[in-house]
Formats: sequence, C-alpha cells, structure tokens
Amino acid sequence: MISADKRTVAERWFSEYFTRGNLDVVDELTTEDFVYHSRKEDNNRETMKEFMGWFKKVFSDDEWKLDDLIEQGNKLVVRYTGWMTYRGGWFNIPAEEQRVKETGIMIFAFENGKVKEMWCENSDAAILYELGALPKNTHKTF
Repeated sequence: MISADKRTVAERWFSEYFTRGNLDVVDELTTEDFVYHSRKEDNNRETMKEFMGWFKKVFSDDEWKLDDLIEQGNKLVVRYTGWMTYRGGWFNIPAEEQRVKETGIMIFAFENGKVKEMWCENSDAAILYELGALPKNTHKTF
C-alpha cells in the first residue's frame, strides 16, 4: 500500500509542476537541500525551475499518467507515461506540432514528508526518434 502523502507529492509533481508549470510547487514539495541526480550532474531547486522554463517553451498540452507506484522505506518509485505536443527548440528539430509520447521512471527519496533527492530515467531517445531527429529503420526497437 502506498502512503497517501507520498502519492499526493507524486501527483502534484506531475499535475502542478509538469502540466501547469507551477514553479512554486518545487519549493513546497522539496527540501531546501534538494538534489536531482541527472546523467550530467547534480541539480537543485533552481535548476529544476530553469528546466521547466525550457520544457514549457518546447512542449505544450502535456498529459501525464502515473502507471505504477512502488514504495519502499523513504522512497517512492513512479513509472509514468506522458503525451505532449512538440513546439520546437530542441536540437534544432523543426516543429510540426507533433504529438509525442514519453515514458519513464522517477524515484523520489523523502525526508520529513518532502522530496530530498530524485532520479529519473526517461525515453528522450524515443522522442527524438518520433520527431525525426534519429534516422528511421537504422535499428530494431523492441
């Protein structure tokens, strides 16, 4: 059983932060020393707000579905699916109002009811493929 508090945080992350672009919710849901561990480097609250500024310029009309939630100790794992419209501005890929699908897994680590750390693995390569930035029929996908 998933705790209601952790579920609410995950739901707000997707509905308020992603869908609405509400930057204030980052401060509400995370600790002051929050760290998002990305492939490139560790990021903080301000970096997450900067990311959302970019995201909302590049994608719009996003819809998110939380497919699975798994709780263990202080962590909540969320497998999600999202659909959004590409508006341009990513790797010079021309915008043709393409509707794209993202899938991913996000891990939230909590401390005192707030997110202290977060990790995310998503399908950026699949989105690039859908947008035509990667050549078609060059490899098998499963």
